[in-house]
Amino acid sequence: MKKLIYGACAAMMIMAASCSKGGDAKESLVPDQLSDSISMCFGSTIGGYVLNDFQRFDSTMQNDQTKKGIMKGIQLAFSNADDEAVIMGLQVGGQMLQQIKSFEQMGVKVDRNKVIANFRKVFMADTLDMDALREYSTMMNSLVQEAEQIKAKKEAELAAEAPEAKQNEAAGKEFIAKLKGSDPEVKTSASGLSYKIIEAGEPVEIKDNSMVKVNYTGKLIDGTVFDQSPEGQPATFSPRGVVSGFGEGLKMLGKGGKAVLYIPADLAYGVKGVPQAGIGPNATLIFEVEVVDVNN
Repeated sequence: MKKLIYGACAAMMIMAASCSKGGDAKESLVPDQLSDSISMCFGSTIGGYVLNDFQRFDSTMQNDQTKKGIMKGIQLAFSNADDEAVIMGLQVGGQMLQQIKSFEQMGVKVDRNKVIANFRKVFMADTLDMDALREYSTMMNSLVQEAEQIKAKKEAELAAEAPEAKQNEAAGKEFIAKLKGSDPEVKTSASGLSYKIIEAGEPVEIKDNSMVKVNYTGKLIDGTVFDQSPEGQPATFSPRGVVSGFGEGLKMLGKGGKAVLYIPADLAYGVKGVPQAGIGPNATLIFEVEVVDVNN
């Protein structure tokens, strides 16, 4: 809704600005018939924009009650048209409510009475304590970050309990266990990355910020290819710019090095996976890697 509403508001501001250049806005400079036509057309135009956006609302919001609420807000603004302070308050209040809703989507239970009480306490003071304001701002950022981390952790815990995530995790562990049992060249690092070095390559140290040209093919444990570099066109990236398991594997090689990396989910895309690429939750990944060049 924001883009269309902002577009409508911008149109209204332009119209208001162009109209104000002619002199006192209360002075009748044009025939009443033209004024009436502008009034009707203006209302119809904005009404159409808002209705067009209204029809994109979630289906649960597309009802007469929502329409009546929108009309109530518009009429409230119109009834206080001569009180710029009230209009300003409506705008600030609307912006605060939007932020509150984003907090609530994070799982924060916002007490609106406490919000208003603390807003009033600071806003109605005779002076502004800039040091205190900076502290509030810093504290706010820290608190929101904490809330986001808690939300992400809980979402990850719930996702990890999903049947598909559990199945993928078990299948990955079983796959690597069988692989190591049949191929002694497959090793596992302290982080949990399993790998097989085919060629170590030149003794050129690859660092986190190195730019590395790589030919690679990414597969699922069932052999499905989900990504690969185009033939004859190595991809260029740094170890810190890819999933941690891939980055760790790259740093074991030098120019000309080749390896197969068996990356468990916690070193790849975790419980979220990458659905658009066909990577499910807690999927173990296989990367066949060849280092073409290294630039430190």
